Amino acid sequence: MGDVTLFVCGGGARAVLSDATESPDIPTVMMNSNSSSTISLVPEDMPGAYGDQYLAYSLALDNRDAILERLRGMRVVVLFSILGGGSGIGIPLGISEMARECGCRVVSVVGLPMVFEKERRERALSALPQVLEYSDRVFILDMESLNRNYPDVKFVHILRMASRSIVFAVDNLAHSMEGPFFSTFPKKVYTFAYTSDMDPSKAVERATGSTMFQTSPDYGKMIVMVSSGFGTAQIESIYSTVVDMTGIIPDIVKRDDREDTKVLVFLPVQL
Repeated sequence: MGDVTLFVCGGGARAVLSDATESPDIPTVMMNSNSSSTISLVPEDMPGAYGDQYLAYSLALDNRDAILERLRGMRVVVLFSILGGGSGIGIPLGISEMARECGCRVVSVVGLPMVFEKERRERALSALPQVLEYSDRVFILDMESLNRNYPDVKFVHILRMASRSIVFAVDNLAHSMEGPFFSTFPKKVYTFAYTSDMDPSKAVERATGSTMFQTSPDYGKMIVMVSSGFGTAQIESIYSTVVDMTGIIPDIVKRDDREDTKVLVFLPVQL
């Protein structure tokens, strides 16, 4: 998987990775308009973008040579950001333009802030059309959906759950790019859910009702990523569960790991 790289753009996305117990198993570049950036975008005496997406975009372009060096030889670039802040919106746009110049496909994984973050959420929603325009595929997650799915769980635990789910999803998306990724995910926009259960059929059932963005099976086929150790009986059980619930036949994709309790479900979204 030497031709796939991950750019983590903005403070929100960096915080998600920091809260997760594991890091993505792919080459990763942190991009922010402060000292936490792998590629230094600003001098030490400059305060950074701080909510200014246009400044963040300009800073990315100002560091074009350093970013292009990371993009050379890559086939797919994964851009992960939590929309709403300046760096989370402006930096991915700049990188996507450079990725296109290098002939890279662009896959964006983007998050929407909570409802109580009114201004950030409004900026995030207004940025979505732009994300759709520069991306070949988009995987969207709404942090507010976690409040709906887990109303009795403390906020701090919800954020940790989100971090684990997002990192697991990003890692498996990147690894699946070694195969027929774009035909496996033929739609433009997807959301996902990650659940764990000793019974994989129960995990799939729960995941279908707890995706990280509102969706409907009517929009297209479900993709279910399961352990590489799953046998015929387990896969048939998942098929039956999904068909009974939705009336559609899912695509079952085996991951690289052998974690039998973990199930990752993707469903298309219409925006």
